[in-house]
Amino acid sequence: MKEIKNTSKLAGFVLLIVSVAAFVIYGYLLLTTEFGIVILKLTVFGAVATLLGVLGWIGYTIATAPRSG
Repeated sequence: MKEIKNTSKLAGFVLLIVSVAAFVIYGYLLLTTEFGIVILKLTVFGAVATLLGVLGWIGYTIATAPRSG
């Protein structure tokens, strides 16, 4: 049981370090390179695509759910 707890802790720290590093790299690329506008466009596109994908999935789930009652 203790081994699982240590593995989970290690995974948590790895996720923390990777997310902070990714944020720093993203900020650097966005604010200090000539690719800032392209990165911003890709970020907004990804966010909108994710939102619309989730909404489409919810709509599909509602439309294909079996009727109860």
